[in-house]
Amino acid sequence: MKRKAKARSFKALLLIAILFFGFSSASAAQWEVGSGATYATIQSAIDNVNTLDDDVINVHSGTYTEDVIINKKLTIKANTGDDVELQSTNTGFTVVNDSSGDGSGSTIEGFKITNSDNGTGVNVSADNCTVKNNDINGGKTGIEVSGGNTTVIDNIISGQSETGILGNLSRGFFTVSGNFISNIIGGELANGITVSINGSLTDFNVAGNTLSNIRAIGAGSSVFGIQVGKSKGADGNPEMANVTSLVVSKNIITNISATGAIMGLELITSSINALISGNILSELNAGVGSSVYALEAAIIGNGTVLVSGNTISQITADEQAVGIVTVALGELVMDNNRITDISNAKAAVGMLGLGLFKNATLTNNIVSNITSPSIAAGIVGTALAHLNMLHNTVNGVNGANDVYLVAAGFNTTTVTGNNLEGDGSGTGIVICSPNGTINYNRIANFEYYIQNFKFSSFGPSIDEMLKPIDDAIKNHPELEPILKPIRDDLDKLFHSLENSNTTATYNWYGTNSPDAAKFFEGNGTINYTPWQVLNINASPSTINAGENSTITADVYQDSAGGDHSADAAMFFSGPNVTFTTNLGNVGSKSVTAPWINGLATAILRADEGPGIATVTAADYQTVPTRVTILGASKISTAVVNAQTIGMQNTGIPLAGIVLAILMVLGGFISTKKK
Repeated sequence: MKRKAKARSFKALLLIAILFFGFSSASAAQWEVGSGATYATIQSAIDNVNTLDDDVINVHSGTYTEDVIINKKLTIKANTGDDVELQSTNTGFTVVNDSSGDGSGSTIEGFKITNSDNGTGVNVSADNCTVKNNDINGGKTGIEVSGGNTTVIDNIISGQSETGILGNLSRGFFTVSGNFISNIIGGELANGITVSINGSLTDFNVAGNTLSNIRAIGAGSSVFGIQVGKSKGADGNPEMANVTSLVVSKNIITNISATGAIMGLELITSSINALISGNILSELNAGVGSSVYALEAAIIGNGTVLVSGNTISQITADEQAVGIVTVALGELVMDNNRITDISNAKAAVGMLGLGLFKNATLTNNIVSNITSPSIAAGIVGTALAHLNMLHNTVNGVNGANDVYLVAAGFNTTTVTGNNLEGDGSGTGIVICSPNGTINYNRIANFEYYIQNFKFSSFGPSIDEMLKPIDDAIKNHPELEPILKPIRDDLDKLFHSLENSNTTATYNWYGTNSPDAAKFFEGNGTINYTPWQVLNINASPSTINAGENSTITADVYQDSAGGDHSADAAMFFSGPNVTFTTNLGNVGSKSVTAPWINGLATAILRADEGPGIATVTAADYQTVPTRVTILGASKISTAVVNAQTIGMQNTGIPLAGIVLAILMVLGGFISTKKK
């Protein structure tokens, strides 16, 4: 009985499966459009009463002059391998959810869409739609989206007069991935991807897009490469966009120009978490009176903001030029970014990170070649909680006033393992913190190694800043009860900010005896003793000809004799130590090796005969060591003595050996065959 019951159950399940799959396949149909096909136009195929939700409209080769309205859930695609062009009068494809029907869930795939001058390639106001693998040319806008849960992937969009992809969103998610957007030439404004969010999005994911040759040519014009938020324009204050999770990664933005302002990436959201990583921005060039912000992000959520692995280069502007600026309400981490070649602007900054309420950590970033006729700064870190600036490398910052690293931790500040190399002018580190620790850094070739922040050194004094309030109280005594407490609070705050107490021990300054005048205490204190000193060692210090000695330079010993080799992981890495020798070679007579956690090595090869090799290591300071090179290798001699047998002991005279060789070569002696 059990066996029969199981058999009946199996048959019932099999029948249900057959019915299920049978109904599923029967519910979708494919309708052909083209010359000689069922339908001559795309719209007629959609409108036919027999075309139902989930059907496929398959369009064959040809040019279709129509504006298509999609009000059913359909897949509309170009037939595989066919060249299908849609020439629109206003909008190529419009996907709607209105009184005419609901196109939510539709897919548009594989078309070449040619727009009229003010037209749009695809406009999606329905939800859950996908636009992919289309080639959209001309018009005002390539793709416009207002529906929720929309995916825009792998499209080619070019030749628009204003915007490549435009979003005006209020719900769901928005994914924009793998699109190529180019040749957007506008008057007052040109945009690659710009999205305003008027409601709340769960996820915003913009990844792997390439944007190039976007230009705004009108007077005072602006360009936005990728923009998320509600911006009031480059000179206005952008409004916050509500997004739960933000991911902007691996986009390429290059060859952008405007007369007024450029925002390569502008991201203004309330995201709980944000990932901004692997983006490459280059060749952002603006005109007279202009400003350029390559990557600007203000993320006002309480999660973690990670800005990582971005590459910024070739930025020029007139007023302000900034590589990366990030403001975070939550935890801020900026790591492994590369910023180089920012020039011309009156204020040029490589990187600026601001943690509003939580910690800010800036680590392993590289900033170089930041130049300005006025103010130039490498990396600026600010946090109202704790600030960490760890293992960054900065060089080539040049301006009338220049500083390589600014650390403003309003609670505590840790500056460790950074490599800063100047040109003899400017300041290595400016610190503004009641409890600042600066250890194991390389701070070489500066007018000032470390400065405690003082307002009058960088602008107006505290009294000058408070003067407008003092004048108001003087001119309007009746306001003194209101203004005087405000004035006193500001005075207290300003004085606490420039009353930095800095512990700056165990740093390497490019000299074994740093000048005390290169440390500016301001209104606070700086304790910079002891500092690290440069040493050199050879192992072994005696070698034979043909052998090697390992030459090691390090700064593990401090000026008081303390050994810090156990703290090697905390030391700086990067440029550079130069090794030289007068005998033998270290690759040549001179070689440059990078610092790796406070240590650099070279190999001395004894290939020029015996003598005393003087080997030096130089990082501004030069230190020598000596290596004795003996005449011959003991190992080589021993091997030769062990393996060489004198001719007189073989029993065969030299002449006999030569004669035997000649006989073999001449065929007089043959070997026996087995």
